[in-house]
Amino acid sequence: MLRFGFFVMLLLAAAPVSGFAQTAAKPVLIDGFRSAKFGMSETETLKAIKGDFALSNNAISQTTNPVTGTHLLKISVKNLLPNSGQAVVTYSFGYKSDKLDEIDVTWDAKDPGNSPAVLLQNGAVLQNYFLSENFPPGSVTGSALLTNGNLLLFRASDSAGHGVAMFISGPATHDAANNKTNITPADLTVAYAADPMHPDVFKVTPGAF
Repeated sequence: MLRFGFFVMLLLAAAPVSGFAQTAAKPVLIDGFRSAKFGMSETETLKAIKGDFALSNNAISQTTNPVTGTHLLKISVKNLLPNSGQAVVTYSFGYKSDKLDEIDVTWDAKDPGNSPAVLLQNGAVLQNYFLSENFPPGSVTGSALLTNGNLLLFRASDSAGHGVAMFISGPATHDAANNKTNITPADLTVAYAADPMHPDVFKVTPGAF
């Protein structure tokens, strides 16, 4: 599960993406995922999840991230993308606000339907989708290998400062002869955050130690 101080690293590591035509006339708004919108309470989010995916309470797991102190709702969903396996959608509620502020969608290669080839294919499909959206000029970055070994496919923010990032992670090998790094995809994640630069997570009070 990500927290979006991670967005800062993505911003520093990635280069601006250019050379593509934005076809959407209306500026993009990143306000959540499907019917689940940033700022919703847990009760409102549960209602949105059930409406989006026709799930019962038993299909929605609840847990707490011990590091960030944030409460999480998790579901498994089939067919979010054609010809892909199961996806796990994680809804995270801010430590102080207890309102929905982050949503991660992850396809894991442990599922037989999410082979490395499928993950790469779906990453390319979603990259094209996001590049077609009308993000503010200069806000789009991507196509970069991060220092932690992840491959950043896309990162952008809307005019309100909400963020979206997509990346592939997996074991990496370095091809010395061709001076390049190859990643075998283990998972593909699309992450949405209400305020990526200021995540609402537990923090130790300055001076406490």
